[in-house]
Amino acid sequence: MLCCIPSWLIGLVMLVGLLIYLKKKKTERACAKRLQEVLDRANSWCDSPIEEFDPLTTVTVERVEDMKRRLRERIVDRTLQGPSCYGTPFSYVDKVADYFTEKCSFSTITDTLTGFNHYKTVIGDVTLHFVHMEGKDSKKHQPILLLHGWPSTIVEFHRSIPLLLKQGYTVVAPSLPGLGFTATPTVPGVSPMVIAAVYSTLMKRLGYTKYVVHGGDWGSIIGQLLTTMYPEQVIGLHITMNRVSTGVRAILQTAIGTVLPGLVYTSKKEENFMHPIGGLSTRMYKQMAYFHAQSVMGDSIGYGYADSPTGLIGWIGTCFSLASSPRDPQSTIERTLDEGIGLFGMDNICAMLAVFWCTRTAQVSMRIYNEFYWRDMGFFKASYIKNVPVAVSNFPNEIFHVTKFVSGASFGNIAQFHYHGTGGHFCHIDNMAGVVADLTTFIERI
Repeated sequence: MLCCIPSWLIGLVMLVGLLIYLKKKKTERACAKRLQEVLDRANSWCDSPIEEFDPLTTVTVERVEDMKRRLRERIVDRTLQGPSCYGTPFSYVDKVADYFTEKCSFSTITDTLTGFNHYKTVIGDVTLHFVHMEGKDSKKHQPILLLHGWPSTIVEFHRSIPLLLKQGYTVVAPSLPGLGFTATPTVPGVSPMVIAAVYSTLMKRLGYTKYVVHGGDWGSIIGQLLTTMYPEQVIGLHITMNRVSTGVRAILQTAIGTVLPGLVYTSKKEENFMHPIGGLSTRMYKQMAYFHAQSVMGDSIGYGYADSPTGLIGWIGTCFSLASSPRDPQSTIERTLDEGIGLFGMDNICAMLAVFWCTRTAQVSMRIYNEFYWRDMGFFKASYIKNVPVAVSNFPNEIFHVTKFVSGASFGNIAQFHYHGTGGHFCHIDNMAGVVADLTTFIERI
């Protein structure tokens, strides 16, 4: 049979195969080198005491009032008539700014922070802030490491933590380095892989050798990196933002699913999450532009809203509403943002913005994008979690979706894969009961 195939074609196939093999080996060497760099860095860190911390020494009446004063004096161009196609419309900025200055009390903000045990400790180049709450059945349950992303803060967990404690779970919730109460790293290179090593060190310092990791947004990415780097520590990984895939599985399933969905999707609900492709791709196109901007020139953008709460609303405040609203390619930006406000809640938006403003981390919080893009993306894309059980909670208003079949290219042991009827990117805000139920069910299962 082979004699019928031209020799040049056989040679071409062999050459392509060799090139693929060599590229794979090159990637493996680069990933191994990067992993060793991070592990060596972590091994050089000295021990440091854990000290109590009061977040209200940072979130003060004076700083909140300063924010309100600046918002009252804001300069906003309101000449545009009709729906905006240029980004955040002035109507949204006015709506949030007016609410913050006139209706948001100081206690509304601080209530999301008080009632928890706050601590700080130095790990490498990071002065890490974290919440540590021990559950009543701490001997029965392994602790849960709750990881937030950008532009979130630990405010996102202010209702979830009490619910987990009520069920007996111990919770550790760190603030992402350079965001919120964790101090800005003083040196470059604090990338997601390094942050994963920081979190691993934190858990060891607290005396936890085994734990469950839960995360969304960067918390999902860092959680996956942590599980890849320290699989002996993580007994289970639960994520609410799946990994984007452009591999063969994803391309084939998307192409076939567009014409014959019954062949590739396991349920009607899964099909509805993935289609229509137009709506999903339009949402990603509109909402993912920030990723590239923050990866290459985050500080350039950040100077503006680090010095202006109006800019803070226009860039960061918008994210809370957009990532919570239903995907509808026909909807105007004004309508989408209004729907997002209703789902995320104006008080929650104000509390998040106040933490950014009072901690002076709005500008530097975006550096994680640059660190990931230039240092860790190759390792992350090539990583594969083989044995550690993984659970994925899928929410309809998430920025993007990945099926269980495609997820199998990244996770070898998918123990739970659940689709929800409501909720979005910040599911601890708009579907807290659903995400906590998924997490606790997963823990009991493993």
